[in-house]
Amino acid sequence: MAVKVELPEDYWSHRLPMRRAIFFYEAMVHYMPTIIIDGELIVGFNFNTALSRSLTKAETKKRNKEMAAWFKEATRLAELGVGSVSAAPGHIIPNYAKVLRVGMKGMVEEYERIKATKTSEKHREFIDALILSLKTARDLGLRYAMKAEELAAQEADLKRRAELEEIARICRKVPWEPAETFWEALQSLWMTHMLVMAAESYPGPGLSYGRWDQYVYPYYEHSVESGELTREQARELLQCYWIKHNYAYDYQGRLGINQGINSSFGQLITLSGCGPNGEDLTNDLTWLALEVIEEMNLLEPKPNIRLHKNTPQDFLMRVAEILSRAQGSPFLMNFDEHSIEGLVWQGVPREQAWNYGIVGCLENTMQGNDRSGTVDVNINLAKAVELALNDGKDMRTGDQIGPRTGDPRSFETYDQFLRAVETQLAALVKLLTDCGNKADTLRAKYQPTPYLSALMDGCAERGKDVNEGGTDWNFITLEGMGIATLADSVTAVKKMVYEDKKISMDTLLKAIEANYEGYEEIRQILRNRAPKFGNDDDYADEVARHLSMFWAKEAFKHKNPYTGRRYRAGYLSWNYYIPLAPLTAATPDGRRRGEFLSGGVGAVQGMDRNGPTASIRSVGKLGLETVPNGASHTITLSPSMVRSREHIAKLAALLRAYGEEGGTALQINIIDAATLRAAQKDPDSYSNLLVRVTGYNAFFTQIGRELQEEIIARTEHRL
Repeated sequence: MAVKVELPEDYWSHRLPMRRAIFFYEAMVHYMPTIIIDGELIVGFNFNTALSRSLTKAETKKRNKEMAAWFKEATRLAELGVGSVSAAPGHIIPNYAKVLRVGMKGMVEEYERIKATKTSEKHREFIDALILSLKTARDLGLRYAMKAEELAAQEADLKRRAELEEIARICRKVPWEPAETFWEALQSLWMTHMLVMAAESYPGPGLSYGRWDQYVYPYYEHSVESGELTREQARELLQCYWIKHNYAYDYQGRLGINQGINSSFGQLITLSGCGPNGEDLTNDLTWLALEVIEEMNLLEPKPNIRLHKNTPQDFLMRVAEILSRAQGSPFLMNFDEHSIEGLVWQGVPREQAWNYGIVGCLENTMQGNDRSGTVDVNINLAKAVELALNDGKDMRTGDQIGPRTGDPRSFETYDQFLRAVETQLAALVKLLTDCGNKADTLRAKYQPTPYLSALMDGCAERGKDVNEGGTDWNFITLEGMGIATLADSVTAVKKMVYEDKKISMDTLLKAIEANYEGYEEIRQILRNRAPKFGNDDDYADEVARHLSMFWAKEAFKHKNPYTGRRYRAGYLSWNYYIPLAPLTAATPDGRRRGEFLSGGVGAVQGMDRNGPTASIRSVGKLGLETVPNGASHTITLSPSMVRSREHIAKLAALLRAYGEEGGTALQINIIDAATLRAAQKDPDSYSNLLVRVTGYNAFFTQIGRELQEEIIARTEHRL
């Protein structure tokens, strides 16, 4: 199925970044078909690519050797249930605002000026690679302009002919020149965005727009106030723009088991939020976007709403109203005050941190100058308890994973047990970051992305690719899974073994080794009599806070010496807490091997029994300023609780309270278990049923059975 691309004779004489830029140009400008679908107003197609890595045979041999070493260790850690390690593409906010403001032509002129100051041939060639990559967008735009002109000449319908002629005009202009109108801005954005996906050979995970309604608003305002567009015409353009992002799903899910991957792409658009002085920045484009989101009910682009203490009440009510009418939350909601504190903690100046955007599912990053990779490295926090109870060994295989911390029967105090858990947590962090460094270094050495680097501040000046640490901010996120399972387990040992002495350590170990078979009474005591995180119980919440801050600070100690990227903590469990469950032994909270680990910062499934406000207060105690990447919190509300205007107002009040008491990121499922069971039995009748998983939404009938069961198991709260 591969298509051979003819390349210049001197191709192999260039360094890898230039080779990648040349191949990208040739493939996009001379080989990719230009398709304009009948009726569409925003054009650009065929970005699901698999481009050559452009490596020589010697480079390929070296890469394969290093890849094998990484893959061996990553496989070992995955099979032992420690976590997963890779170097995921995307999860970044390019400087789209700059493209609109100065055009790629202006960026090329800037890079030419930088090149003139550099004496290194390698640095100058790197900048040439960035420039050629930007010219790729220009020349692809010209191809679409010619295609539109060709179609216009054949079009009998006068209205459609005029549309095609305008498309041709716009594509000749943007993204090479600065945008001036709303239509030009949307077309420029889509072409720029589409090519990032093509350049990295993936269909879009985590490639996000940042604060889209802020930097696009001037173009919308100009076009509407000048009379060039009516608000309704702007709405139609926005609908066409919205649809384009769902082309990422072409041909997906046709083969094999689709375990929730249909929602993985997360092309996030951030709406609303505060300004530098805490002022609200909601505008009419924000409101128009809400209308399109509600009407179209599409997976992409995934909308994120930034809420804060000065969010207007009418806007908050509108968000709550849309939430109440959706089956699964159409929004991820980030809370500015808490999110900003995390970014400041990691080192971003407060005077800049207010202008953060969100990538992927919920992850907080700066815009246009930040590579803070997400879902690259994922840690099973609950594994630390298993290792602490088994002298550092995996209970299933007997492999020595962590250090020897001793026979827990010899621990005379809770503090001794807690130190063992902390020692194992630190060891898990070290194992995963060491392996993560291998993956990150592989990407940096063998997968430069000059087009993406051209869109990121700092790369041209430093002569370093975005994957090499060329941007201003460079982090690798270590995502935590199972924090509530870990916290409840440690809490149960503290309360039942050491304080109340209801269960001996010996009995607990025997029950866990037996997976609680023959120990049901013990299991019920652990499940129902030990305090649980998620109920505003200070006893359990303090344990959770201590453990969360411990491992988050531990992660921040590590960095990749090759790229300089430092690790930071996050709580995006995505789907990993499902396959890790059978690889994690029974835990002291009464969970059997194979039963779900907790997701994000939510309580263990079914254990948050005191309502949503108690759950929110528990999350708010975690010390999430040490988790800069953000913390996914999903709660489920009964549909019967949001049927009246009064209850929608209560939901809005709950969102306001979350900003005061809760965490950094919230998503809400408003759905009941009966509907989900019905969808399992008759998927065709529920094909458009959306649910929130953990930071992203998905069509319920298209995710795997295990994930469906976990969603059903969550507590259904009432307001």
